[in-house]
Amino acid sequence: MDKKDKTNIQFGKTPEEILRDRKKSPADNLKAPRQPLGGAPPVRIPPLDADPIAHGGTMDQQASVLQDPTSPLSPVYNPQLAMMKKAQQEEDPDGPFSVLSPDAPRQPGFTPGVGSMYTANQPRLKKQSPPPGGEPYRPVLSEASRASMEALAAFQQQAQRVQEKSIDDPTPEEKKREDDAANMGKVLAKTETDMYDDLKDILGDSDQFNILNNPQRRKEIEGRLGALDITDVIVYGEIRQDVSVRPDNKLVVTYRSVSAEEDLAVKQMMFGESGGDRYLMDKYTIMQLTLALVSLNGEELPTHLDDRKKFNEEKFLKKFEKVIKFPIQFIADLGVQYLWFDERIRRLFVGSSDELKNT
Repeated sequence: MDKKDKTNIQFGKTPEEILRDRKKSPADNLKAPRQPLGGAPPVRIPPLDADPIAHGGTMDQQASVLQDPTSPLSPVYNPQLAMMKKAQQEEDPDGPFSVLSPDAPRQPGFTPGVGSMYTANQPRLKKQSPPPGGEPYRPVLSEASRASMEALAAFQQQAQRVQEKSIDDPTPEEKKREDDAANMGKVLAKTETDMYDDLKDILGDSDQFNILNNPQRRKEIEGRLGALDITDVIVYGEIRQDVSVRPDNKLVVTYRSVSAEEDLAVKQMMFGESGGDRYLMDKYTIMQLTLALVSLNGEELPTHLDDRKKFNEEKFLKKFEKVIKFPIQFIADLGVQYLWFDERIRRLFVGSSDELKNT
């Protein structure tokens, strides 16, 4: 046979193709289009943390629904995105979130993938007009999907009602805290007249309290007192006065002015206290009296200040325990004398054309 009649069989690439492939970089080879290995594209798998959809079709179809963030059945459901989608569909049914007809995958230009049944993901697909006198395609939900969506909507409404009820109706603990705060507001907003009323309630007898608190008795007691010196505030940081309650000097009580630090410390201690209005107010009045008392007939009470003249809660409680053991009649009279002492200090700071005495 003549060599010219022989057929040339090429088992590999031509030399030109081999040289052209050698000039390409590995990145160019990765970018080159190629057919997927194994024939058909892999089937999508639904999320492992999602419940299967009853009668929901194939695994690929279920994966499409369960991976959609706008689907209530998806574990990555996003209510805001679903509301945007719903609003877009109501405004423009054929907008980017509209669903294509079932025969869309068979049309030229259809691109398969996640979310491929949305109009926005198929820009090369020609838009189909609805049949004459007909409506555009709308997806039909199965009974199970519709029941799931209704159950989700009911759950959201119930959660909203529970949240609104929790805001309107406070829990017993919250109500107790509100009541305690209201009671403490009443206690800390006390006026001088309120403190007189508290002492009257502590005594429990208005007639007996009037015996202690009357203008004639006050005039007699203040007539036996020495003058106050305002410079004591600068030298000692406080003002003290010995008050002879009885004419025979058998009861002499030494009072001191209370600092703002001590007053705030007692209020801080009272803030966590629980009880009725009467209890809180009476206790606060006695605690204020405890701060002002120094000694009885020259015998000093335990101090509530440390070595640096700072308020000490532990020392104060020891002093307070001693004061509350006094008879209520004695505590009421000590309270009256303290209020008169406090008024004298106020007049001292206001000043007068008269000599700075105690009357």
